[in-house]
Amino acid sequence: MPSERPVGTPMSPAHAAQSKNVSRRTIMRAIENHELKARRDNRNHWKITPEDLDKWADAQSAPMSEAHPMPSPQDSVETLARVAALEAENSQLRERLSEIREDRDAWKEMAQRRRRWFWR
Repeated sequence: MPSERPVGTPMSPAHAAQSKNVSRRTIMRAIENHELKARRDNRNHWKITPEDLDKWADAQSAPMSEAHPMPSPQDSVETLARVAALEAENSQLRERLSEIREDRDAWKEMAQRRRRWFWR
């Protein structure tokens, strides 16, 4: 259980994570991405004010209608067409990647043979 803190006292990322029921890594990622304001103290430890933490947490929770829109029949047909097009593109890109890897390996093998020949 977190210890009692005076209101407005800056907290560590671990305490911030515990108070918002998220992982410490989530807090650190938000700090790194400049989504959550934090500062370092004179011992180089991150400190987060409760106000900044609350602002960040409020921004993270989207209204339910925005987070999970209800699909309509029209969206479904368009979505299926889009998914089919993306799957075809994905397949083409995977083939191209395979070709590029084969080409890379061939060049790498040639370079290694040349290096061995050069040093003899």
